[in-house]
Amino acid sequence: SRPNRVVMFLARKNYFASFVGSMLRREDLAIQATLQPEPASLNALYIYEAKMSFFLQIAQRSDGAERLLENGIIDVLADCAFLDLRPQSGQGSHFADAFIPARAERFHLLLMPALNLMLALVAKIGRDNLTLWMKAARFVSQHHAVLEAVLKEVAVPANALSIAPLTQAKAVTTLVLFIARQRAVLDREAAMAGSGHVGVASMHLPILALLPKLSTSTNWAKRLMPANDVERTLMAVPASSVGGDLSDSSAADVLRSLFGQQASEIVDSIVHSAIAYVQAVTERSFRPAFSWSIEHSREADYTPSLATLVAFVRRSLARIERARRARDEKLRLAKSPNEMPTADMRKLIDDSPHEDAATDLSSQQMRALASVLLEQQGSAIARSVSGMVAAVEQALVLLWRHLSFFINTESNELQAGRGSLAMPSQQERDMLRADAYIELPPLLTLLADLKLTQDEFATAPTHMSFIKMLVRRIKDLVSRDVAM
Repeated sequence: SRPNRVVMFLARKNYFASFVGSMLRREDLAIQATLQPEPASLNALYIYEAKMSFFLQIAQRSDGAERLLENGIIDVLADCAFLDLRPQSGQGSHFADAFIPARAERFHLLLMPALNLMLALVAKIGRDNLTLWMKAARFVSQHHAVLEAVLKEVAVPANALSIAPLTQAKAVTTLVLFIARQRAVLDREAAMAGSGHVGVASMHLPILALLPKLSTSTNWAKRLMPANDVERTLMAVPASSVGGDLSDSSAADVLRSLFGQQASEIVDSIVHSAIAYVQAVTERSFRPAFSWSIEHSREADYTPSLATLVAFVRRSLARIERARRARDEKLRLAKSPNEMPTADMRKLIDDSPHEDAATDLSSQQMRALASVLLEQQGSAIARSVSGMVAAVEQALVLLWRHLSFFINTESNELQAGRGSLAMPSQQERDMLRADAYIELPPLLTLLADLKLTQDEFATAPTHMSFIKMLVRRIKDLVSRDVAM
């Protein structure tokens, strides 16, 4: 793209080096002071927020992202001590509605800009930029204790959940996923494994631990608690119908509020990133990440099992079906807005950005606007379905590879490739074969009956072909082993 004049001016005047360097040399201690229980001033925090917002805007352009990288922004963030001062659970871990924000909120305002900038940089100029990926891995290594604590806070059932910790966990899992897709980084991590180096691999178990807690049901919603006045207000607002009612029938009432809807979208992103991460790290050199049990999925488990994958796929298929019905209904009403009751139409417009204009619209204009909004909602649901189908596809790949490994691999090879997991004995492998023969056919039938079209989203035919192939392979694997 054409070079940006602002970026060129900042580079020519050496402002990048000055702004980036000052964060570590002159501002680190002042920012640390803002995390004291009763800080004397929050000016350093506000300056940091403004500067990081500016950097984030610059990073939206390739030339700006490259200038930031060249001037050491990732190195500086990796060495910033204030990012390691996360308050312990119970020490200001909830937001307070006072003139001075609670410590947890102040730390959130420090951590999220750093994570968002890291994500912007890797997304904009990552690709084949090995220097960037090595620096990103160093950022994770330097702050691994804090990033691990973020994930563990979400995974521990006793902890309350709000938007802030979920947003942090989403950013961490996404960043680690991006890094884990780089073979050079994984090779370097493997080479340093015995040297005491703590790097990206240290995030492996905390990411896995999220899956039993978040992927198989909506029980996590029982832990949702609004942490400030904004979230309490959102809690009182019924969720918009943008995505239809995609929650489980047993979902907590909180998920039917705008607060719950936002939390649910974040949780979906965390789960999808976690599954994609596992596929990435097992793709090149397979080592099992899920334990062999396929019969019972327990949310209390720290390590996910094959039962976790089965429960996730089953739940996702039900959600996909509900979403498809909601999309069809919205597109039907978009073509025939006269069938929509006036009260529903007004609520639809009131929930949209065009709320203020509703009183000035004629009945015909309102119906035209409602038709447009319904089409937009149908498109949003299609995007949601596309994401769920991609996650199901990745989960099926993991299920097939793990089943094949546990069932077909000789005992001595099982022990050699086990990693940190306990491998099944011969008796347990026979039990796995029998359980798989009972548990999987109903699920495989549901998958075989799934029929998505290009009208729903562009890549549907490709996904369907791949899913059908995986269903055949899993069915052949299970049938053959039982026959033996």
